[in-house]
Amino acid sequence: MYNLQNNFNPQETEFLSGDELIKIIPNFTLNQKLVFLNGEYGPFQPSIPIEVPLWLALTLRRQEKCQITIPVWLSVEFLQDILKEEKSRKKLSKLHPYFSEISAQLFEHAPNDINDFEKVRTLVEDVWNIRASKIREGIKDITNTTYCLSISDLTVMERELLKPYATSALKNIWLIFNSGKPIKRPNFPNQPETTTNTTTNTNTIQEESLIEKEPETTKRTLRKFTTEDMETEQN
Repeated sequence: MYNLQNNFNPQETEFLSGDELIKIIPNFTLNQKLVFLNGEYGPFQPSIPIEVPLWLALTLRRQEKCQITIPVWLSVEFLQDILKEEKSRKKLSKLHPYFSEISAQLFEHAPNDINDFEKVRTLVEDVWNIRASKIREGIKDITNTTYCLSISDLTVMERELLKPYATSALKNIWLIFNSGKPIKRPNFPNQPETTTNTTTNTNTIQEESLIEKEPETTKRTLRKFTTEDMETEQN
């Protein structure tokens, strides 16, 4: 049975995003198709656009054998519209499922293919910051009567970052109000170990944080979910 507390780390979601199709403009000729487990791609002709998996596009780009056609959702105009929409509504806007993973890889390996690169990168960070704030507001509604948490239009990375905290919070709240047993609360990556005292019906419950060791491939992303935020939710 699948355990909801088993979440993917940023490296794993980045790997999964590699199968997403993206357009490239080759500068080489290959008359035969490339055959992989997930499909066949080609033939390749100079200046003729073709869709390939992201991992193949990045491989060819590093070898300077193609130019990557940046997705519309990474254009300045689109990101400005999304940013405006995120600021004007409480709900999350719908983004590409691998918004963070694909943008991070393109920023690293194909910055010269992105028009107005610095502005695009800034807008992506602004969008992420606003969405992270909305998610934190959403989980403030967790109480002793909450049995599920529903937040729509999460990206894959947002879902995987939220999942361990949300499932742990629901479980711990149930323990506090139903059994009074000692509970453990997880710390998010790169946070020092903390101890919190909670009083329920004159019984003192000692919380010991679990330190989850996550890779630092997406530091800006992970930094948004801090222990300070978690303590705010408890207050």
